[in-house]
Amino acid sequence: MLKKAAAAVRGALKKTAREQTTSSWERLERQLGSALPHMHLNDRIQVLTLVDKTTPSDQALLSCLVAAGDPELTTAYRTIADQLGLDAPADDEDLRDVLEADVDQIHAYWRHR
Repeated sequence: MLKKAAAAVRGALKKTAREQTTSSWERLERQLGSALPHMHLNDRIQVLTLVDKTTPSDQALLSCLVAAGDPELTTAYRTIADQLGLDAPADDEDLRDVLEADVDQIHAYWRHR
């Protein structure tokens, strides 16, 4: 179930990146309908980790688009990064700065794709 949900979320986040915006879990639920069943936070974290398993190491994580737009997932971004072997700042303000920079990088990368 989580792998199918991750594939749907990855596609939706690529679309979000092309639109040069951010998202939230609620928006993803509305956008994807039955492809994204109701999930608790731990399942959401697992799905977003799966979304970025194939993200090249020189690119920002697509999940930053949700972490930047959904307060509940902002702090969860640390767990996602950790599960992918990446570091995320412990300080909340520093984390927001990193997310902002990552969103800018994602938007630049996907702008014409």
